[in-house]
Amino acid sequence: MPECDWHKTESRLVFLDEYVDGLYRLKECKRVWVIFGLHHYRGWESRVRPRRAEDNSLVGVFASRASRRPNRLGLTLVDLIDVRGRIVTVTGLDAFDGTPVYDVKNYDADYDA
Repeated sequence: MPECDWHKTESRLVFLDEYVDGLYRLKECKRVWVIFGLHHYRGWESRVRPRRAEDNSLVGVFASRASRRPNRLGLTLVDLIDVRGRIVTVTGLDAFDGTPVYDVKNYDADYDA
């Protein structure tokens, strides 16, 4: 799979109508956490090679950002660009088109950092 500059990639999260009211005032946030499903799941590995590793050494999957996790959940902090109706536009989401989004939570620098 080709490398992608996720930080520059713009993504649109499309919410079901029943959840639109939950987006009320989300636009006031600068950054949000996106919890999503790793729907291209290929099984998990206990040890992986980090993508940016300078050598070929392995690390435990929980010490990495690898997608081959046992829980099939992804978590990414993204920049919020816009909220219009049921569409939330963000940059920096490291997920594929069609990935199921389970939750969005506001980022609080004092709490999350």
